[in-house]
Amino acid sequence: MTFYPETKNEESYSTNHQWFAIQTHAQKEIIAKVNFENQGYKVYLPQVHAIRRHARRSERVKRAFFPGYLFLRLGSHDRHWQTIAGTRGVLRPVRFGDYYPPLPDWVVVELRSREGESGLIMLDDDKFKEGDKVKISLHSDVEHSGIFKKLHGNERALILLDILQEQAKAVVPLSALSLC
Repeated sequence: MTFYPETKNEESYSTNHQWFAIQTHAQKEIIAKVNFENQGYKVYLPQVHAIRRHARRSERVKRAFFPGYLFLRLGSHDRHWQTIAGTRGVLRPVRFGDYYPPLPDWVVVELRSREGESGLIMLDDDKFKEGDKVKISLHSDVEHSGIFKKLHGNERALILLDILQEQAKAVVPLSALSLC
């Protein structure tokens, strides 16, 4: 995980350095990030775990939190937009006509505060691990307990429920789960 001290403490931001959004080619965020870092730029590419399915297999992979975008920290003397746009993997800096809007510093601070030890942004589905005991609340008056098995799609989870002294598999919405 790359650590930028200035993103952890809002008071340490200098007024002439700001974050800017850069649009990348599809699935080329890492290529653009590496090329910007090689040029000496400070880059922030927020990432999350995602599930990739192929040939009846699924695996957890890192994906950009904002697919097709990353953020550059630029001083007033670093804003060479043609050079930035010409970097390998980059489509263009985000702009409106001739105006390149800076990203408020608090956005990057907030995103970084949500990163776990792995450097990835933690989402609700990241809080459950296989074998965790969970409480399932499907209706306000009905609660069950079970064991988290795995994610099943983007918004669902496979749970083992104890019903009549047997374990039964059930697919439930992630929003209905909480840790016991």
